[in-house]
Amino acid sequence: MKFSLVIMVLVLLVAGSAAQQSEPSQSPSVDQAPAPATLAGQSSPRGLQIEGAAPNYVTGGVSITQMFSDNAELTSNDRVSDLSWEIMPHLGLVHSSTRLTYDLNAMGGFVVNRTLNDRNRSTATGAADLSYRLTQFVTMRLSDSFMNTTGLWSGLTPATAMASGIGAVQAPNSSVFSYERFRSNTALGELSGQLSASSFAGIRAEHSYTWFPDGASSPLVGQLYDGQIYTAEAFYNRHFTARNWGGITLRAQRFDLEGSLGHTDSGSALVFYGVNLRPNMSISFFAGPELSVTSAPQGIVPSSPTFARRQWTPAAGAVFAWQGQRTSTNASFTRQTNSGGGLPSAVLLTSGTADILKQFGPRFALGPGFAYTESEPIIQTQTLRTYSGLLQFTYRVGRNYTFNGGYARDGQIAVGTNSSTSADRVWISFSLDFIRPLGR
Repeated sequence: MKFSLVIMVLVLLVAGSAAQQSEPSQSPSVDQAPAPATLAGQSSPRGLQIEGAAPNYVTGGVSITQMFSDNAELTSNDRVSDLSWEIMPHLGLVHSSTRLTYDLNAMGGFVVNRTLNDRNRSTATGAADLSYRLTQFVTMRLSDSFMNTTGLWSGLTPATAMASGIGAVQAPNSSVFSYERFRSNTALGELSGQLSASSFAGIRAEHSYTWFPDGASSPLVGQLYDGQIYTAEAFYNRHFTARNWGGITLRAQRFDLEGSLGHTDSGSALVFYGVNLRPNMSISFFAGPELSVTSAPQGIVPSSPTFARRQWTPAAGAVFAWQGQRTSTNASFTRQTNSGGGLPSAVLLTSGTADILKQFGPRFALGPGFAYTESEPIIQTQTLRTYSGLLQFTYRVGRNYTFNGGYARDGQIAVGTNSSTSADRVWISFSLDFIRPLGR
């Protein structure tokens, strides 16, 4: 199943909805706050609010970043220090109207290493989120996020990262097990409808994959494996008051390991609750039972595997988001079956992230961030924990010039053993940017 199949399904559903009687576009009641992003299957807004920003604009520029790492190969021993440079042009387009809204971002460039010349390569990152109102009460949404980079250069600035529109509950395992090259893509299609003044329902499908074009390995578990996720969801959301929401999502997933080495099928029923504490602040919770059934991959599982091919586990999590003009905060916790991210089976993933960005004066912003994951393979191989803590800053010079920089410490631990590895990263970046309103 490819994402093209998702598009075909959506086209058929669109054709059916087009047969309905067309009515003028109409926005939801003004006294009803929108559903928190988690209930809508979306990611929370990141970064600071831009006061008085035009609804339609184009942004772009180029950044030059220099990074030093004291363990550029993320090995347990024989550490190699390296100095590298990344040159990255970027372009974004934002549009908002009654029927059509989209946010498109693309970055492409190359990385040059002083010591590890074999890692000189092109890099690319892209994100798109589009929402289109087909009729008065039916909306289609498409989202996509793509990365072609290395673990060394990923996840530097979570508080200012491009938002793909794909929520914390739907996101694949993002654990960094290697600093080597990887590619990933997550695509989502959704069709939702307003059933009444206070209820919404819909379906969504998602396809995600992660692969290592040059091969990659973790210093603690060895070879990393390519994998894919296929997801189908049906959801129903209802708002009880102007700020309080509840919902239920039925989900089926398949986690494939390199297409033929094995797979895990899972099904879950998740109950959601969310509240908009303020117009720009929300908190959401979800929980429910999850059943997974695993087909053992040949050639990877130990000769006498001792694992439950069929098991029930709880899925649960919480997401908090606050986006202000001077302070932005995001925090999330999830525990559910997810992809291995390179490990030789699907995993029970426990993950937590938090970041804060605080603006001091008109030019300077500073904030810490932290990410933690524990990947417990369903097939009882080695459980891995990863963590990354960072401190980043932004300093604007005029309207078009920006200095960014920060420090990060990454780590990887094999649970129940003395095996671990860690690395420090320091970077400084200069960017030339522009923003132009459209439609004037």
